[in-house]
Amino acid sequence: MPRLNERARHLLGLFAYHRDAPLVARALRVPLETLDAELTSLGIRAKAYRLSRGTDAQMPRAAAVEAPSGPPVRRRSREAAAPPPAPSPEPKPVEGEAAMLRALLAEVGPRRAALAERLGTSGGALLARFRAAGLERELALRERDLIRALWSKHRVSETKVAAELNIAPQELRELLVERGLSRELEAQRDRLRREALRRRWPRDRIEQVLDRRDELRALGILEALDREVSVRAGVIWNSLRGKRDALDLFAKKLHLTRAEAVRLQKLLHLS
Repeated sequence: MPRLNERARHLLGLFAYHRDAPLVARALRVPLETLDAELTSLGIRAKAYRLSRGTDAQMPRAAAVEAPSGPPVRRRSREAAAPPPAPSPEPKPVEGEAAMLRALLAEVGPRRAALAERLGTSGGALLARFRAAGLERELALRERDLIRALWSKHRVSETKVAAELNIAPQELRELLVERGLSRELEAQRDRLRREALRRRWPRDRIEQVLDRRDELRALGILEALDREVSVRAGVIWNSLRGKRDALDLFAKKLHLTRAEAVRLQKLLHLS
């Protein structure tokens, strides 16, 4: 295996320290896409992202450095009296700040709007405060976990996720880019979109148009499915129009209950 050059070793060291690609990009002051391209050109992209997903136990052990030995060390006699214990150092201001920020994170979670309200600062100044206290990585990891959970809870509805975080949808999109989640969450949206489009006609196809409209709208396929159901159900309704039991026959042909057939009739303005 070829030896890594100095730049590659430097980048891998940053990944081992931060274990988060957006944080490494910020430390280097380059866009995440530029960092990703450089990792690929150096042939270390996979290794770097394995380091970012690893734990302390998985980090490589430090190798011993070969160096000339120094003068012999004089060892103290066992009979020598032990020195008195050093007085406990006073807590540094940054330690008190870190403890306060950790307690606040435990109380309100990694929700920037709530943190900004409690701390009286927002945006870059808010992140700088966590960075100065050594909590930037903890905030990033907890923020990513929260966004993933809300994305699944609200079935990829960007509007609902943003509302729960008390931020604007545009701010949410910027946050997804900042935390490196855009590609992952878009892949989840694509999977749900494919599942919705595979639902069988007629009942399953119609059921989601009746009961899952917000989700279909978030997936960007509501209008297309509305048009499809309108055309296919409209053909059946027109063939039954004028019959005394038209609604019951309509429900039977579409494998719906009568109540569902009435809802569909109103939705599609069939008369």
